[in-house]
Amino acid sequence: MALTRLTLPAANAGQHTVINVHHFGPENGQKVYIQAGLHADEHPGLLVAQHLIEQLSALETNHQLHAHFVVVPYANPIGLKQRSFGKVVGRCDWHTGQNFNRGMALDRDAFSGEFAAQFSADTAANDQRMRTSLREMVNQRLVGFEVESLHKLLLSQSIDAHYVIDLHCDVVALPHVFYGSHQPDEGRLLARCLNFPVCLEEDVTGTVAFDATHTQPWVLTQQHLTDTAFEQPCFAATVELRGNADVSDELAKQDCDGLLAFFAAKDLISGLPPAQPSTVAQTAIAVEQVKLINATAPGIVTYHCQLNDHVRRGDKIADIVLLDEPMPTRVAIIAPCDGLVFSLTNEFYVSPGQTLAMLATDEVQNKAGSQLAF
Repeated sequence: MALTRLTLPAANAGQHTVINVHHFGPENGQKVYIQAGLHADEHPGLLVAQHLIEQLSALETNHQLHAHFVVVPYANPIGLKQRSFGKVVGRCDWHTGQNFNRGMALDRDAFSGEFAAQFSADTAANDQRMRTSLREMVNQRLVGFEVESLHKLLLSQSIDAHYVIDLHCDVVALPHVFYGSHQPDEGRLLARCLNFPVCLEEDVTGTVAFDATHTQPWVLTQQHLTDTAFEQPCFAATVELRGNADVSDELAKQDCDGLLAFFAAKDLISGLPPAQPSTVAQTAIAVEQVKLINATAPGIVTYHCQLNDHVRRGDKIADIVLLDEPMPTRVAIIAPCDGLVFSLTNEFYVSPGQTLAMLATDEVQNKAGSQLAF
């Protein structure tokens, strides 16, 4: 194991922010990049990363790693410093308002027909050329604000990886995985290894988060070519580790083992027992098939459904109890379609427009390439 400590440019006099980067396994093969805590108020992944470091260290000692594993156990020390009355508020940068998991994609215009023309029929050579180009693009990126420096630093460690795993969590949710709709086999394998019930397959040509920042260039470039240009483009996924209160060693070990099982299935780790068959039914849908159920009035929300419930159109999902009426008054929130409840809020005083639940449905609900949350 090797540990490097990378320092961000100082945003304030006398303050230096450091990110730890752990390296395992041989550096001359495929590269796996895993990070946790890009949204600094989401903490299950921080514990999973510690279990990964322990397990990867042991696997390296036993010569069982066949890829270069890079683990960033806390990807956002800027957000970790953002405390409001004792609570970490690390989803968006306080200085700019920028969501830490948005706004870092490479310039789409760079992946034009002119860029694609440099690739040949040699797919392995094309892979190497693409990864070299991506590294150069990141290195040449100009930065100003501290959040921009953070994005550049993280991308400098990850942009040339063969596999990118970004560990997040929802508020109250079933565990689920986001990945590009062009890579359904790998995405569903990852979910099976993790024993996660919900797969959300994303059009990566639109607005993207950290994960699809790595796959979008490959997809945009391939669109300008008639033949398959690449042997092994990057696979990237956002792994949503249930809700933000689901922090325990038991769950962290389970999720760590699931990730390692996925990499073993990709022949990047040897000597692990075969992954156990998934014990949950798997629902795989496009991201645009997710229906957001929003509050229509301010008040206290009370639910009539739970995670993993299948609701039908017309079912009451929740009531909003109004606080400023002469007598107790409730506004019913009705399911507009059939679907699986996989996400809820734990903010019980809600305002109009606030998301109360997410349903996995059989119908298109949103524009392809859009994000589910701000």
